[in-house]
Amino acid sequence: MKLESRWLVCGMCSALAFAFVPVVASAQMSGEQCSDIQMLQHKCGQQQQKNSKQAKEKTKFPNATRKQPSNIGVSSKEIKPLNEGLQAANSGDSATALKDLQPIADSSSSAYAKALATLGLAQVKYRSGDTKGAIALQKQALDSNALDNDSYFQGLETLAQMYIADEDYSDALTTLDKWNKESGAQSADVYALQGNAYYRLQKYPQAVAAIQKAKSLTTTPEPTWDQIEMASYFAMDKYDDAAKLAEAALAKDPNNSTLLQNVVAIYINAHQDQKALALLERARANGQIKDETGYMNMAKMYDNLAQNSSDPKTNAMKAVGVLKEGMSKGIVQPSSDSYKLLGDSYAIAGDYKEAVDAYAKAAPDAKTGDVDFMRGQMLEQLGRHKEAVAALKQAIAKGGFKRMGAAYLTLGNAELALKDRSAAIAAYKQAEQDQETRADAQRMLKQLNRHK
Repeated sequence: MKLESRWLVCGMCSALAFAFVPVVASAQMSGEQCSDIQMLQHKCGQQQQKNSKQAKEKTKFPNATRKQPSNIGVSSKEIKPLNEGLQAANSGDSATALKDLQPIADSSSSAYAKALATLGLAQVKYRSGDTKGAIALQKQALDSNALDNDSYFQGLETLAQMYIADEDYSDALTTLDKWNKESGAQSADVYALQGNAYYRLQKYPQAVAAIQKAKSLTTTPEPTWDQIEMASYFAMDKYDDAAKLAEAALAKDPNNSTLLQNVVAIYINAHQDQKALALLERARANGQIKDETGYMNMAKMYDNLAQNSSDPKTNAMKAVGVLKEGMSKGIVQPSSDSYKLLGDSYAIAGDYKEAVDAYAKAAPDAKTGDVDFMRGQMLEQLGRHKEAVAALKQAIAKGGFKRMGAAYLTLGNAELALKDRSAAIAAYKQAEQDQETRADAQRMLKQLNRHK
C-alpha cells in the first residue's frame, strides 16, 4: 500500500517565510556616526565617530563584494519617527508604522532614510496579507542601492522569504543566489531557504544538498530542515535515507505525533508494514492517533497483512478492533467508507454474519452497488437466500461496479436455492454475457436444461 507524499505532514514542506525589517545599521547626524542601539535609545551624538576600519569590522558582511553607499545619513528630525516606525512595523503596529514611515518614504531628502522606511512599509504590507505589494516595496528599497550592507543583505533574505510565501520559488532562488554571490558570507538560514524552494520546485537532489549545507553551518538546525530533507528523500523513493532522519528525530522526541506519522509513512512505502504497525500501536496506546485517517489506514494495513498471511483471521480482527475503538471514541465517523472497511475486515476474518451487518450499514450511502454485491455474496454463503436476492438486486440496480457478472451468477444461485427456476435462468443468462462468469453460467444453464 503506497502512500502519497502528502502523508508527510505539511509542516515539512510549508514555506518558511516570515517578514522582518532590518535594523538601522548606522546613521549620520551633524557629522557624527550613531549606532543602531544609540538611535533606538535616542542617544545619537554621545559617541565619537568610528574610523572606517572599525566600521568595516563591525559589519556582518566584511567580505561583501557589494560596495556600500557612502551616504547613509538620516537627519536629526527623522531619527525618532524612523526608528519608532520600524519598531512598530516589526511589532505589528501598522497604524503607527504608516504614520511614521510613509512621510519619510514619500519626501525624505535622504535616500537611505527613504529606503529604510520603504522596508518598514513592505513589512506592513506583508503583515496585512498583501504579499505581492510587500514584494514590490521590498524590491524598491533594495533596488535604490541606498542601504548599508547589513540592511541590504538582510533585506535580500527577507525578499526571498516573501517570494516563497508567494509561491514564486524561481525568483526566491535567484534572490538567494544573489545573496550568496555578493555577501561574501555563508548563512545556514539562506541555504535552508534554498532547500525549501528547491523542494517546492521538485528539485529534490538540490534540496537535499542545500539542507545538508545549512545543517553544516550551525549546531542548532531547525526541525523543519530535517523535514524538508526527509520529504525530498521520500519523493525520490529513498526510504532508507528518509527513515534514518525520521527515526533519529523520533528518538529525540518520541511523543511527537507529526514525526511518528512521518516514520509510519516511510515504513509503509518501504513495505515494512510490521514496523509501521508497531509504531502505530504504540501511538494508539498513548492516545496519539486522534484523526479518522489514522485509524482507517491502520485498519487497512492490518487487512493487507491478513490477506497475505496463512492466518488471516488474527490480523483482520485486529483491524476490527482498531475501527471499533475509533468509532467508540467518536473519531471514526459512521459512514459508508468506515462501515465498508469494517465489513471487509470481518469478511477477511471469515465472520460473514458480522460482515453482512456492517455492509448493511454501509450500503444506503454507497455510491455504487459494490457494497450490496458483497453483502449479497455473504448472505448467500450464510444460506440466507431470500435476503441475498434482495441485496443482489439492489446492487445490480445501483450498478457502477466491475463484477456485474459475478452479481448475476450469485443471484442465479440464490434464486435456484429458492426453487425459482425461471428467475435463476434469467440471471445466469445475464452472467453468461460477462467473460469472468461465462463458463460458470453456461455450466449452470446446461444443468438446468438437463433437468427440465
